[in-house]
Amino acid sequence: MNLLLDSNTVVWFLEGAPELSETAADLIESLDSRSLISSITSWELAIKTGLGRLRLPYTLGEEFDATVESMGFEILPLSKAALERTARLPGYHRDPFDRLLVAEALEQSATLVSPNEIFDTYGVRRIW
Repeated sequence: MNLLLDSNTVVWFLEGAPELSETAADLIESLDSRSLISSITSWELAIKTGLGRLRLPYTLGEEFDATVESMGFEILPLSKAALERTARLPGYHRDPFDRLLVAEALEQSATLVSPNEIFDTYGVRRIW
């Protein structure tokens, strides 16, 4: 199963935070799952860190990439197809990062791993 992790899911998984659902943790750790992290997620984390809304125990960029890759995650570059799909999405949600994640999940036929129920309005598969 292809899983696309949102930013909260990535941070909570890396930190072993109790906010991460047991279902999400089990699927991410499953050998039958392919866990993807969008390059958009790194951008979102960088913005939140820069605004002081988030503190991370690692630097973004090479250290973040090395950390997630060492755990078996794949970093997914943003595709032109996802960008084009984002422009065609209905306006249910205005957050540009979330809209790009929806488009990427649809393009990758991936299940979005997120507590954010707004994704359901787009018809994307989501687990939590």
